[in-house]
Amino acid sequence: MKRAISTMFSMVLIASALMLTATSCEKETGPIPTAQTIECKAGDRPTITFSAGADWHLSSDAVWCKFITSAGEQNEISGNAGTHTITMKISDENNGNNWSTANITMKMGEKRGVIATLKRHPSELYLKLYDITDTPQKEIKLGYIDWIPFRLEANFRFAATEIPDWIEIGHKTTDGMVIDNSITGVPGEQTEAYARIVNNGERERYKIGKDEGYVIRLSDESGAHTFEFPIIYEGMGSDKITFEGPTDHIYGWEVSLDGKELHQGGYTFSNSLDFTITAQDDNYMVICIDKNIKQGIPSYKVYEEGDEECWMKFARDTDDRSSLTISIDESDSMRHGAIMVVPMKIWNTIRGDIDSYIFDTDASSGIELPVIHNDYQKYVIMEFTQRDLNKEATMYIYHSITTLEIEAVKIEDATLVEKYGTENIYSCQFVSPIEGKRPGIIIDPHITDWTTDCYESRNASAEVWYNGENLKISDDEYYIGENKDEALALHLWGPKANYTDDVHIVFKVNGEAKKLLVVTPPTK
Repeated sequence: MKRAISTMFSMVLIASALMLTATSCEKETGPIPTAQTIECKAGDRPTITFSAGADWHLSSDAVWCKFITSAGEQNEISGNAGTHTITMKISDENNGNNWSTANITMKMGEKRGVIATLKRHPSELYLKLYDITDTPQKEIKLGYIDWIPFRLEANFRFAATEIPDWIEIGHKTTDGMVIDNSITGVPGEQTEAYARIVNNGERERYKIGKDEGYVIRLSDESGAHTFEFPIIYEGMGSDKITFEGPTDHIYGWEVSLDGKELHQGGYTFSNSLDFTITAQDDNYMVICIDKNIKQGIPSYKVYEEGDEECWMKFARDTDDRSSLTISIDESDSMRHGAIMVVPMKIWNTIRGDIDSYIFDTDASSGIELPVIHNDYQKYVIMEFTQRDLNKEATMYIYHSITTLEIEAVKIEDATLVEKYGTENIYSCQFVSPIEGKRPGIIIDPHITDWTTDCYESRNASAEVWYNGENLKISDDEYYIGENKDEALALHLWGPKANYTDDVHIVFKVNGEAKKLLVVTPPTK
């Protein structure tokens, strides 16, 4: 019985010893080294460094990737535990126009795994350029405002290493164009990108040819192989134009009668205004438009560049034709004008029949009015009124339907001074009747304290006289309220029958006559 127990105990000890030995060996072997990727080309001698916890065996699965040993070039190699650096030889055997891959596999004890992947460059790297229709191209074209797409295809991983800073590179996404000024690609896949010039008011005016030497440079990951594509730019186009003025606004300019003061909002300029015009090769035409408003209805006269009769003057800088200076001649009465700059291609199209191209008819007010056509509004750089800028020495009068201004002319009349008690007398012509409508005029007298607050407190008032009768505020005659600019104004409606004699409107503050407006019938 003792012998059986002894035998059984011995077997347990032996089994335990074997398990401990196996566990000890596994620990001593250690893991297979972490895999790495090595990019190479024919003729290279790449190396692999690794640490092994036990005897190991390496094999290459490609005939063009062999281990260099003391016995020569081998597809397999073995060694003992420790740290080793193995050198390989990369040949050109079976090298084509595509990438080749070789896996280096290690076997160590019962373990097996790939410790390195070698990627051999094609025998001839290529990087091809196409347009959006996959037509081969030799140059990358830049857009002006629009983007011009292009595609790149290579048999290697590449990235742009040089892009001029005056070029924008974008990529289209579901959220729109993303400008990242980068280009990257992988083997066998097309990379699509978009290019345009960065506008600065100057460079976009002129063409850029490939002979000027600007390129986009791309290279492989190692930087050993580079490719260049010339950059060309056809210019912004002879039908394109942009401009920059002294302010951000085109409308609302006012010019003094002597032409020496020009202002808009809170900005005031002396004698002239400077504009920067951006057009292809600085080739553009200046057109001046005289806007004659009579009884609130406009008509136009167009002056072509070089017309000596034009009272709107301009000068181009001889050294920089993009620089345009505008000035206005002196005048003894109010007048309106607009100045346009038109690309030469557009000018050559319209010059034979300017009026039919530039002007259109707008009936949105209920009256058919000639206006600058929507297609040509974009060429207007300035619209203005030339007038007496002393607001206390004038009145602002508008057609009630067209909202266009009617001139108030200062007059002298001793009889009216004696009758109404003010020397500030102005005259304007009433608007013409329109079938089915009752147009009138809206008058802002520009009098200090003739305001909404003063009117509500009964310190500001007005009287309207016609044929010796003091008209009453009513829908049929006139009323006092704020105009479109939220200023207090008197609205004089057209009568049920046409006015045949003058209407006198006297504006008062605290009972004192400040200004008198004589409204004459349109036929008088």
